[in-house]
Amino acid sequence: MSRFSFLRTTTFRLAAFHLGLFILSVAVVLAVVYWFTAGFINRHTEETVLREVQELSNAMNDRGRIGLLRLISERAGDQRSDMIYAVASPTGEIIAGNLANWPLPNTAAGWIEFEIKNRGEPGRKRAAVAIILPVRDLGWLLVGHDMTDRYLLRGQILLGMIWAVSLALVIGIIGAVYMSRRVAERVEKINRTIDRITAGAFADRLEVTGSGDEIDRLVTKLNRMLDEIGRLMLGMRQVTDNVAHDLRTPLSRLRARLELAQLEPDLPDAQVATLEQAIAEIDRLLGVFNAILTIAAAETGRARADFEPVDLSALVAEVAELYEPLAEEKGLTLELANADPVSVRGSRQLLAQLASNLVENAVKYASPGGHVQVAAGHDLASGRPLLSVADDGPGIPADQRDKVLERFVRLEAHRGTPGHGLGLSLVAAVARLHDADLLLDDHRPGMEQPGLRVSLRFPG
Repeated sequence: MSRFSFLRTTTFRLAAFHLGLFILSVAVVLAVVYWFTAGFINRHTEETVLREVQELSNAMNDRGRIGLLRLISERAGDQRSDMIYAVASPTGEIIAGNLANWPLPNTAAGWIEFEIKNRGEPGRKRAAVAIILPVRDLGWLLVGHDMTDRYLLRGQILLGMIWAVSLALVIGIIGAVYMSRRVAERVEKINRTIDRITAGAFADRLEVTGSGDEIDRLVTKLNRMLDEIGRLMLGMRQVTDNVAHDLRTPLSRLRARLELAQLEPDLPDAQVATLEQAIAEIDRLLGVFNAILTIAAAETGRARADFEPVDLSALVAEVAELYEPLAEEKGLTLELANADPVSVRGSRQLLAQLASNLVENAVKYASPGGHVQVAAGHDLASGRPLLSVADDGPGIPADQRDKVLERFVRLEAHRGTPGHGLGLSLVAAVARLHDADLLLDDHRPGMEQPGLRVSLRFPG
């Protein structure tokens, strides 16, 4: 599994989706809280200012202009208060209060937001909210509130909410990554086990962690299914092996008796021909049984006990020499193109059978007067040991190449050609046993007779 491949997993996508919903819901809740908090601060400020205006208005009514100015001077002198007071003439000249300058050049009644310079701290500007009202015989009355601390509180609340959302996002991402990696690692273990089972390790089973979650339950059911499939495969294999073993011996005896019958003197020609045809049919049946037993040995992995270093170049040369007379008889050119000496670890007997099947098929299906190429060397791209056999016959359509690797499968176009449909099945079984990549492709792409190239890349 690559370093960030878990980001493409369904678990991570689901976790990211629910994380997004969670962050969105948290953000909406905090936004509502902030809206109510900011609204409360503004409403509380307005209520405080209006309450002061009411008290000043009462002072004006009770004690007149002198009483109003005296009350404003008293309250403006309170250094602990955040209230702002000012009385200005109609031209904007400050008469009383704690404002250094009138905030508006053109005065009008209503609420305003502005910055102030406190008389005690002339270099410091502070945010303020105030209401301006006309006062008879004086000019204008301004009552406001210093908003610096309240805006600071509102800013701290907003900052805290941003930090809360950010921390929730970070923790959620860490949790999503952790959960996704855990699930991805478990799924990757399952994939690796399935790959080994597919490659022939039929005794392997998926790991059960004991957590009892849905993956464990699924793995348990898959293991039961694999056990049942293994039992059925073993039964079929035993039946196939037993039939092949039980029939091969009497067929061999029958063949020997027919050969003895051929030695009888003065046999009519018709009987001799019949005996030869019977022996040929018995040889074909024996070939089928031998191929079935060889495939069974390769699929069960029993042949791994016989693995040893095999000189692939020398083995291919021997097979090519064996089939060269047959190729010459059909008017074919059999070319041995050994690039360099190469060896692999495997079963020499099965590899020889594999090479023989490939060369025999190539000679069988090559065009009259055509060309068959056999090669053993190293793959140019990967450097891995390579065995390839190519012909210039009709080839195999791309959509049929997987199908022809199954047992007893033959293409309709080749039904008239002798064979039993086990040649490429045996090749595929031996390739899986040796962990080799089996590739079928056109030898001459684009030609009317594209031919077939069968390549096997062995582990390096």
